[in-house]
Amino acid sequence: SSVDEGSISLQWEASDIDNDIASYKVLLDTVNPPVAEVGSSSINSLEVTVSSELTYYWKVITTDAMGNASDSQIFQFKVN
Repeated sequence: SSVDEGSISLQWEASDIDNDIASYKVLLDTVNPPVAEVGSSSINSLEVTVSSELTYYWKVITTDAMGNASDSQIFQFKVN
């Protein structure tokens, strides 16, 4: 997909068998796989700023109350 430059909202869905998700860490980068952490959240969205004419890759690392973590797949989008 493609978006316009500026501030955008990354949104995702997550589930946990124990229903005890504690936090999300978001990695966003122009390299694949993404390595730059752009923030963490206790909800399933995060506002980020992106620049024009770049392709971004992002993923979410979900951590539950017991400290177990899992990575999402890598998503990508292009900025107009």
